[in-house]
Amino acid sequence: MQTLCLEWGAWLTQTGLLQAPGLFMTGTDTGVGKTWVGIRLIQVLRQHGLEIAPRKPAESGWAEDVTQTDTWQLAQAAGADPQQVCANRLQAALAPPRAARLAGKTLTLGGLAAACLAHVQAGQFLFVEGAGGFYSPLAEDGLNADLAEWLGLPVILVTEDRVGCLNHVLLTIEAAQRRNLTVAGIILNRQQASVPAGMDNLADLRERCSIPLLQL
Repeated sequence: MQTLCLEWGAWLTQTGLLQAPGLFMTGTDTGVGKTWVGIRLIQVLRQHGLEIAPRKPAESGWAEDVTQTDTWQLAQAAGADPQQVCANRLQAALAPPRAARLAGKTLTLGGLAAACLAHVQAGQFLFVEGAGGFYSPLAEDGLNADLAEWLGLPVILVTEDRVGCLNHVLLTIEAAQRRNLTVAGIILNRQQASVPAGMDNLADLRERCSIPLLQL
C-alpha cells in the first residue's frame, strides 16, 4: 500500500493536477473501471489537502441499492452530498441520452455543464466523471468529449490494461488534443487475473507518448 501511495504521489506531481481547478475523467470504453479508479484518485487528492466536489453528470442503469451506484461511491470517497453529485439518474442501462428519452427527459450539454458547476464552492477541486468512453454520447447535442471541451478541465484517461488498449489510448489522446484539451495523465487499470506473457502496455505507451502514466 505504501509503495502504491508513493506511485500515486509521484504521478500526481507529474500531471500537475494538484495545481489544477479540477479534472474530467474519461475512459477508452465502458467498463474500464473509471469509478473504481476515481475513488482511489479522490482519496489521494484529499490526502494532498484538496477538497473535492465530485460530479457524475448523468448515470444510467441506476441501481435500486443506491450504494451500488457510481454517484454514491464517488460521494462517499469525497465526503460529499450524493444529491449534488448526480442530477440525472436514469434507470435504463443505456447511453445517457437514450436512457433519458425513455424516461421522458432531454439531456443537453448546457444542462449537464450547469449541473457540474452547481454548488461548487470557491477553492474546491471539481472532479467530473463522464459516462462510457470519450466519444460516447452523453447528451442529445454532444458526447463526453464535448462536455470535457465545454468545461475545459484537464483530462484523465482510464483504460483497461489488456491487449488492444494501445490503439484505444492513442486514438483518445489524439481526439482530446484535437479539441485543445490537455490529457494530464493515463491510468492503466488491470482487471484480468492473468495477461499474455510479455505484454507490457506501460512500456509501449512510454515509447509513444510523454503523458504521465500510472499502472494499477
